Amino acid sequence: MENILPIIPAWIMLTIGVGLLGSELIIGTFVILFFGLAAILVGGLGFFIDWNAGEYQILAVFILGGVLTFTLRPFFMKGMGDKDLPLETMQVGESGKIVDNGGEQRLFYKGTTWAFKNTGEEDVVMGDEVIVTELKNNVAMVTK
Repeated sequence: MENILPIIPAWIMLTIGVGLLGSELIIGTFVILFFGLAAILVGGLGFFIDWNAGEYQILAVFILGGVLTFTLRPFFMKGMGDKDLPLETMQVGESGKIVDNGGEQRLFYKGTTWAFKNTGEEDVVMGDEVIVTELKNNVAMVTK
C-alpha cells in the first residue's frame, strides 16, 4: 500500500495541537479543545513511536479527539446550570430608606431605588427606615 501522507514530524503535530487550543479560546465550543489535546498527545507520542504514515497520525488524532469529546464534553458543559442561585437583590426582610429621587419618593434598598407601597398602618415620610416585606412587579411592599 502506498502512503498518501508522509510522516508528520512531532513538532508539527504539537504546533497544530497548540493552534487548535488557541482557536478554542476564541470559539469556546469545547470541541476543538479535545482535538487539540489529541494532536498534542499524538505529537508527543511521535518522539517515542515510529509512525508508518501520516494517515495513521491523522486517524489517531480524529479517533482520540472524538473519544475525548464524547466522554469529557458533557462534564465541561454541565457547569452550574442545575442550581438556582438566589438573587441578593430579591431577598426581603431587611430595612431600606425612603429617599427623594427627582421629586418622587422612592425606596432605597439593596443599592437601588424601588417604587414602594406602604402596607402598614403608619404613614411613611422622607427619611424613614422601613422593612421590605415583599417585592412584586418591581414594587416593594413596606411597613414602618
